[in-house]
Parts: sequence; C-alpha cells; structure tokens
Amino acid sequence: MADDEDIDAEYEDLTDISGVGDAKAESLREAGYEAVDDVRRASQSDLAEVSGVGNALAARIKADVGGLEVSEEAEAEVEEEEPEEAEEDVDEEAETELQARGLTEKTPDLDEETERLLTQRKRVGKPQFNRQDYHKKKRTPTSWRKPRGGLSKQRRGHKGKGPKVEAGFRTPEPVRGLHPSGFEEVRVHNTDDLDDVDGDTQAVRIASKVGARKRERIEEQAEDAGIRVLNPTYVEVEVSE
Repeated sequence: MADDEDIDAEYEDLTDISGVGDAKAESLREAGYEAVDDVRRASQSDLAEVSGVGNALAARIKADVGGLEVSEEAEAEVEEEEPEEAEEDVDEEAETELQARGLTEKTPDLDEETERLLTQRKRVGKPQFNRQDYHKKKRTPTSWRKPRGGLSKQRRGHKGKGPKVEAGFRTPEPVRGLHPSGFEEVRVHNTDDLDDVDGDTQAVRIASKVGARKRERIEEQAEDAGIRVLNPTYVEVEVSE
C-alpha cells in the first residue's frame, strides 16, 4: 500500500508516465484506465492492446510505473544460456598469428665487399629533399623542385634551409638499386615472368594490379622454384603449443 501511495504521489496524471502524451493518455482513458493505479494493475499484454500503444510502449509504461514482471521460465532460459555462451567464447579464443607465404627468410650469397656497402648504405642513408618553403603554405607539396631564386638561401646552401639534390648523395654503384636483403628486384605480373628469374640472386615483387587468385598461383610457383617474394600475402594460422 505504501508503494501504491508513492506511485500515485509521483504520477498525478497519465501524461506524467514516460512515453505517454496527451493522445496516448486519451487512448488509455477510452480503454478504461482512468488513473495511474489502473495502469499499474493492468498487465503488459492488456496495455499493448490499447489503440496506439503497442508492446514496446506497454513495456516502457510498466517499467516506469512498476509492476513489470519477468516470468520464471524466461529467467531460467537466461541462466541456462549463459554457460553455453561462455563455452563458445573459450573455443573462439584459440591463438592465431599472421605468417607470410613463401621463402621470407631466404637471402643471397654476397661477398664481403657487397655486404659492407649494403651496411654502409643503410647506415648513411639519404636526406629528405623537400621543396623550398613547403612548410609555409599548405598548397605547396614536399616534392623536390630545384630552387631558382636569386636570393634563395636554399640555392646558396645556407645551413638549416634544407639539402639540395647534388652529386655525392648516390649510393655505391655495386649495390645501387638492390633490395636491402641484397636481392635484385624483378617485377612480375604472371607465372610466365618467373621463368627467367634466378632465385639465387634475384627476388620478385608481384605487381599491385595482380588479383588474389593469380597472386596465389605466383606465390606457389615461386616457392617451388626457390624464389623469394618480397611482398608476400599474409595468412592467419593457429599457433601450435
């Protein structure tokens, strides 16, 4: 009885109930629900039959005014389903990792001088050649253009104005154009392009326009021929304990 009095005090009119406006309140009154207490006593299915209310609003009304009940059968179904979901989660949590197809660890047999020059090229590197004043305007790209202004500080070689493209920055000729692994790169578009590739000194890079099915055939044939693919496809595999 105390709860009923609290609800009646909180909701003086049907329009005070969540989701019930003037039109819905009128429909409830026409159906015989004159006060909030009448609504609270009614079942959700009875309220859902009122014109313009429906099951969703009926559940909202019952939750707001009290008296929303969940059947024991529904509660039992929820409790039974929870352990099954937990077991499914355990099965789905198998450890996997991405692995590259093909001979990703293969390296060429290089002489000492070539290895030294490759190490030197990696250590020394090259500066980033940026266009003059690229940082001053958003519309100016970073792509290199030779500075030609008579007073250009970059052209005159002032410190802090950025390096210029000039002689002295090229890599040593014996390793020029080689992949960091030491292989000579060969671009391929189909399996026929693999025929002239020497797997001991050359590695292939599959063209970006090649589709997935043809790429898979190229990777399989390259692995059989002992040729390394520099841009292999990564596949997800289960981690064995």
